[in-house]
Amino acid sequence: MTLESDIGCLKSIPLFRGLPGPRLKLLALMGERLHFPAGTVITEEGDKPEEVYCVLEGEVELSHEAPEGRSKTFRLASGSLIGDVPLLCNQTYAARSTAKTDVVALRLPRALFFELLDNIPEFSVALSRDLAGRLYRLADSVLHGEKTH
Repeated sequence: MTLESDIGCLKSIPLFRGLPGPRLKLLALMGERLHFPAGTVITEEGDKPEEVYCVLEGEVELSHEAPEGRSKTFRLASGSLIGDVPLLCNQTYAARSTAKTDVVALRLPRALFFELLDNIPEFSVALSRDLAGRLYRLADSVLHGEKTH
């Protein structure tokens, strides 16, 4: 893909939509575009994150094997982030993430992710809103047993 198409892809993701063009270009240049065929494990439960993945295309499944052998799963669509929460709280991945379909993701190394937070106020605000939205949907799901969008 070309740099212009990478920038266009980033613009379509709500987290990056408000960033100025030069910042998007920098992000596209500094991030690493990765392809994960369906079935590929992207992150492993219990590992410490060293990066954040932004799902540009495809679907990812988060899974956790419960002690009694039952598996719990959750699906992430394009535009989702993987690893931002454990990286911010200095924790391990709470679940395994696996490409459910062919996935294209932008890998943001730890240093770049924190540089974006430190130096680009629009990114910090967008990430805060994204995290707040995820927390709200989680609370609503736990309390009401439904998905909200």
